[in-house]
Amino acid sequence: MDILEYFLDLKPRNEIFHPRKLRLPPSESFLLYGARATGKTTLILEYLERLDPQEWLYLDAQDPAFALEDIDIDQLETFLDEEAIRTLVLDHWYPGFLERLPRCGQLILVSRQSYAELSLPTYELFPLDYEEFLGFDRSHSPTLAFNRFLKLGTLPAMGRSTPASAVLRLRELFYEMFDDAESRLLLILARFQGRRVTAHQIYNTAREYFRISKDWTYATLKRFEEEKLIFFIPDIQRGSGRKLILYDFILTRYLNKHQPFPATFDAMVALALIKHSLPFQAAGALGYLLQERGELILPSAFEGEEQFWQRAQKQYGNFKKLGISKVWIVTVSNRYRFRLGEIDFEGIPFYEWSILNE
Repeated sequence: MDILEYFLDLKPRNEIFHPRKLRLPPSESFLLYGARATGKTTLILEYLERLDPQEWLYLDAQDPAFALEDIDIDQLETFLDEEAIRTLVLDHWYPGFLERLPRCGQLILVSRQSYAELSLPTYELFPLDYEEFLGFDRSHSPTLAFNRFLKLGTLPAMGRSTPASAVLRLRELFYEMFDDAESRLLLILARFQGRRVTAHQIYNTAREYFRISKDWTYATLKRFEEEKLIFFIPDIQRGSGRKLILYDFILTRYLNKHQPFPATFDAMVALALIKHSLPFQAAGALGYLLQERGELILPSAFEGEEQFWQRAQKQYGNFKKLGISKVWIVTVSNRYRFRLGEIDFEGIPFYEWSILNE
């Protein structure tokens, strides 16, 4: 029982908290899941602040104590009853941490991925979207805020950094989040950011640099995809493979310093679509297709109206084949609008488009 007494007295708290959009239920049991470094623990600690501190117990499955000492489930339930604990949080939970799920008033599991077999209500936490980032930002100017977003990315820990300290903080986060083998694979994945690729191509490239097995590579790619550290986006254009996007565009830029800005900007747009739960497919060089809406999202960081007018005329037939009625040209700062035939074209800055699609 000593370890349970230790955690009962611990009562961890956040030093700083910035509100997130995700709202958790006030009393029922649930699973909160999301990729590493998305702010799950911070959100749960803030949740616990609303409760009577005598009525909750927070256990961290990654605590070093659990490497040498297991918790007996019967003893745990006895402890919860004796201490009148109503809410039990199991952070960094994974199947097998306990023999079974404990019986208690409210059970909160925090994990990297969802588990359908648990039959618990589930809530997913993504990295920051742009509107959430504004809650972390201390700038009053929209231009300055967006420039900070471009330099700091979407991980909450980075949102509390400064552009001057960004590289050092990214390095700390990278080595905190991933072991050596995962780090090496991520270096390879960053090279394929925004490109159509197969698992076989990733493996063949990785083995040129590292000792790596095919089975481990395929299994780790599957695990990364399930955790939503990476996304493989189907492409309607013919060809093998799917378009690869890593879950934070600045972390990817840190791992691949030769990545051109248009590729970073393209990933920003794709991640915004993913976070807003908009069903879409890649459409080759044309951008991202929202087929149900008849819309095309085309990342084009710096292209002005005259340039895009010429491009639209050349690609008009392709837009028509896709059944497009509206093309959003997502830019860094340009705004324009025109109509060509039956299709509306609108250039809009990312920071406006992203919030518009909430």
